[in-house]
Amino acid sequence: MSTPLVLLSARLLDPVTGEVLPHSALAVSDGRISALGDDRDVRALADSSTTVIDLKGAVVTPGLVDGHLHPVSGAELTQGLDLSGCADLAAVREALAREVRTLAPGAWLQGWGLDPNVFGDRPVATDALGPVLDGVPALLQLFDAHSMLASPRALELAGVDGPRTFAQAAEIVCDDAGRPTGLLLEDAACELVERAAPQPTRVERRARLAGALRAMAAAGLTGGHAMDANGESLALYAELDEAGELPVRLRVAPWCQPGTDGDALRALVGQQGTGGALWHTRGVKLFMDGTIDNGTAWLEHPDCHGESTHAFWPDPAAYTDVIGALHRAGVPTATHAIGDAAVRHALDAVEKAQAAGGRGVRHRIEHI
Repeated sequence: MSTPLVLLSARLLDPVTGEVLPHSALAVSDGRISALGDDRDVRALADSSTTVIDLKGAVVTPGLVDGHLHPVSGAELTQGLDLSGCADLAAVREALAREVRTLAPGAWLQGWGLDPNVFGDRPVATDALGPVLDGVPALLQLFDAHSMLASPRALELAGVDGPRTFAQAAEIVCDDAGRPTGLLLEDAACELVERAAPQPTRVERRARLAGALRAMAAAGLTGGHAMDANGESLALYAELDEAGELPVRLRVAPWCQPGTDGDALRALVGQQGTGGALWHTRGVKLFMDGTIDNGTAWLEHPDCHGESTHAFWPDPAAYTDVIGALHRAGVPTATHAIGDAAVRHALDAVEKAQAAGGRGVRHRIEHI
């Protein structure tokens, strides 16, 4: 058996207890740890083809597996101007003004990481930003990734001039006169305006995803549960895997949105187990509400703004039926649930599915 990798002079951590093991070296063969011992004994396993690394006392720990990743959407959402360091409206206006001066005529301004707390007691709306975005098409992603601010020019280019009705709990926030304030809540509303903005090419999307995954691997991640899968993202994972450019192992859970019919549900079940060498589809991701910050969580009682009173699924009973169908098919599920009413409903749905003879699959409630 060949030994392609030997690590020497290391502090090896026990994967269970986290304690330092009484060994200073390890060998890896066929992707697995094949030997532990002192430097001299393990070095003797090396041949001319072995990579030998002297770690000089550095710690070696089992690879980290992140339980909740958004590689594809995360790579897209963090493009453009980083507003996460802006602590007040003045700082936001200043950052936007600097960025506007660099834009070509008609170019879109993209920003991300905007903290809604910078608005203080004022409504989260583009008019609070002053004239800095006059005539500039701009999309500013709020830090919860469930909402964004669109400038008046962006709304105009998207043809959004009033409220809309959606199949999920999404909203184009409007003033008393029915005019959009610029605040868009949840994906369905955000996508209306995002579609009007210039779109990255497939090559650019793949390069951004590959870069994000490389950064994760460099930070110590060896695997993760990807919770933002759709048809395009699955294809991107497959392309990277086939090209040998997927640096982490991924367990991918496609989304199930309100309005999913029987055919779409059967397709989700049929996807289970598909994948490649370093990724596979296992599980389904659902949403029961949004976030507290933008008033789209589902609470038992309204928040201090009188918001957060509705489920993401307009008919929560439909969510319960979907959970039951997936459990009967043996598909693990994960639900985004923040508000107490959302958590209660998700748990009740799982309990009902198990009582009806679910096949013992696991369900995870996220963000409690």
